[in-house]
Amino acid sequence: MKHRLVTRSDFDGLVCAVLLRKLDLIDDIFFVHPKDVQDGVVDIGPNDILTNLPYVAEAHLVFDHHHSESERVGHANANHVLIPEAASAARVVYEYYSNRDGYPPLRVSDELMAAVDQADSAQYELEDILHPEGWTLLNFLMDSRTGLGRFREFRVSNYQLMMELIDHCIEHQDVDDILALPDVAERVALFREHEPRFIDQLQRCSRVVDDVVIVDLRDEDVIYAGNRFMVYALNPQTRVSIHVMWGRERRNSVLAVGKSIVDRTSPVDIGSIMLTQGGGGHVAAGTCQVEHADLERVLDRVIAEVATPRPTDTRRAA
Repeated sequence: MKHRLVTRSDFDGLVCAVLLRKLDLIDDIFFVHPKDVQDGVVDIGPNDILTNLPYVAEAHLVFDHHHSESERVGHANANHVLIPEAASAARVVYEYYSNRDGYPPLRVSDELMAAVDQADSAQYELEDILHPEGWTLLNFLMDSRTGLGRFREFRVSNYQLMMELIDHCIEHQDVDDILALPDVAERVALFREHEPRFIDQLQRCSRVVDDVVIVDLRDEDVIYAGNRFMVYALNPQTRVSIHVMWGRERRNSVLAVGKSIVDRTSPVDIGSIMLTQGGGGHVAAGTCQVEHADLERVLDRVIAEVATPRPTDTRRAA
C-alpha cells in the first residue's frame, strides 16, 4: 500500500518527496502550511506520511527534527520519528529507511543530502548570502519566504514546479542542469532583478534593539523578493531577527523569528519562546501568529525574551 506525503512546499519537503518516491512508498503529495496541520484544518489519516510538520496522532508516520515538538507532544509515540539533532527532516527520513530491513538502498547523491542539511539548518557563509549559486540558489528560489510567488505569472505555478522538481532531482545529478530549466531560470531572473530593491527595503524597515533587528513590513505596499538571510548580512552586529508581517488575508499578524547565521552566538531557544505564544519552531528559528489587538504586547514580550546583551554591552544596565 502506498501513502500520501504531506509536507511543506520547500527544499526539505522536496527532498523528502524524492526519498520516498525512490522507495516507492508514496503515490500522492500534498503541500501544506504547518499551522493548518497544528490547528486541525488539514484532514490527516492513517494513509498519510508527514514530514517537517507538527505531530498528528492519526498519521501513519511523522518525521520531524523540530525539538519544540517533543515539548508540545509531551511523550514518545511509535509513529513519531523525531531526531532533534538532525539538520533536516529529509535527513531523518534518510536515516530511518537506510537502517531498516525490507527497503531498497537509498541511492541519492551525497551532494543533494548535504545541500538539504545545509539549507534547513541555514549553515551558510556570508558569500552564500550575498552571491548564492547552485543548490543554495535553488533553495532560496523555493523558499516561500523569498516571496517570488507574489510577482509575475510564471509559466507554471509554484505547486506545479515543485512536482516537476521532484522528477528533475531524481533524474539530474547536476544542479546547474536544474537551474537551467526554463521554469527555474525565469525565477532566477526575477530573483536577481529584485535584489537591489529588496536590500533598500530591508534598510528602510529595520530597527535595532540590543542584539535584535526588527523588520516591520506591514506598511509596505510591495514586499520585494529576496533571500531571507540578507538582513543578517546588512546588520552583522545583531544576533536575532524578528520579521513582522500580515498573516493570511490580513486576519492576523505573523512574527517570524530567527537567529543570525552571520553571528551564531545568541543563547536563546527561539522554538520554546514561540511555543509560549502559540507557535513553534526549533532552537534557531520559529514563528507565531498573533491577533491584531495583541500584537504590540506580544512583540514587546518576544523582543525582551530573545534580546541578550553581550558581556561587554552595558546599555541595558544604564
